Amino acid sequence: MDIPILSPAFGWIIRNIYNVFGQNYLLTLFLFAVIIKVLLLPLGIKQQKNSIKQSRMRPKEMAIRKKYAGRNDKVTQQKLNEEIMQLYQEENINPMSGCLPLLIQMPVLFALYGVIIKPLTYIANLGSDVVSKLTAAYGTAADVTVSKYSEIATINAIVGDSDIAAKVGEAMGADWNGIYEKILSMHKSFNIFGIDMTITPSINFARENLPYLLIPVLTFVFAFFSTKIIRKFTYQPQSTDPAQARSLAMMDWTMPIMSVWISFSVSSAIAVYWMFQNILSAAQQILLYKLYPVPQVTEEEIKAAELALKGKASKKPVKAAYEIDDYDKTVETDKSGAKRNDDGLRVSTQKGELTPKMKAHIKSTGKAPKARRKI
Repeated sequence: MDIPILSPAFGWIIRNIYNVFGQNYLLTLFLFAVIIKVLLLPLGIKQQKNSIKQSRMRPKEMAIRKKYAGRNDKVTQQKLNEEIMQLYQEENINPMSGCLPLLIQMPVLFALYGVIIKPLTYIANLGSDVVSKLTAAYGTAADVTVSKYSEIATINAIVGDSDIAAKVGEAMGADWNGIYEKILSMHKSFNIFGIDMTITPSINFARENLPYLLIPVLTFVFAFFSTKIIRKFTYQPQSTDPAQARSLAMMDWTMPIMSVWISFSVSSAIAVYWMFQNILSAAQQILLYKLYPVPQVTEEEIKAAELALKGKASKKPVKAAYEIDDYDKTVETDKSGAKRNDDGLRVSTQKGELTPKMKAHIKSTGKAPKARRKI
């Protein structure tokens, strides 16, 4: 499948790598994977820095969760989620940022798939008119229906069947010799350790097909251990929710299994590229973990966050009044803690502080007035 802009751009990159590095297709796939990983490195750095923020925010989040612990009703859980989301917003943290690199990888894979299944267009760079004429000649010579995805079949048939090659050569005319040399060279580079990278693996236990069955197995192995390594060197919020723990454990298996399913649906080259991506992703995460270490949450930080949360909750507007037996006047204070009463005297609600009237009473009688605080 062709993706506008991406497919032509990837085709140009792969073609130049292929030609510069001796038309080695395996090396081309690896270097292309490295280039994609380098281009996505800023996202990886941003994700790691986001993990550092999450770790530093963790004590506050745990304090909020402890505040609502044991209350599973819908209203309480909604309030819990609202407070945590508010905390994330205050810290400028996007909890979904970890999914971004994976989401970006998907269009990359689709575009790469389009490049790989059309090597005559993107790698040999024969031009759309020549490719159309060539595949049409193959369809006529082999008596098969030609589709826009027949480039790999065309190459394999021309190389594997001399009669078809001769008929296609007659149809192509004077340009055939140069085209044929490109096809032979390309087909040779597609064969790596006896495995044709253009062939899609299938569940077939014939002896000649066993090497192709090895590709999905290796895809699973690299995907599984890459997932384990990345998780080990990535910040993982601690959770007491059993359902979340089961979900994470399931993800360790579902993603590698999905990789196997994809391996049986696309050409071997895509599966090999995905192996390279898994290896590079694990190596990148280890490097980022060393360069941007995630701080560990301590018990002291958690306790301090709990105390801070409790202190914040206790700060409410105070309504207080002091009554003196011979000065029966109630004063309601504002947030500043002071207000002037009707006769212009400044009254303070600060504990232990006397008003001017109270000081005069003490001076004249030598006794402290009786005071009552109204809550």
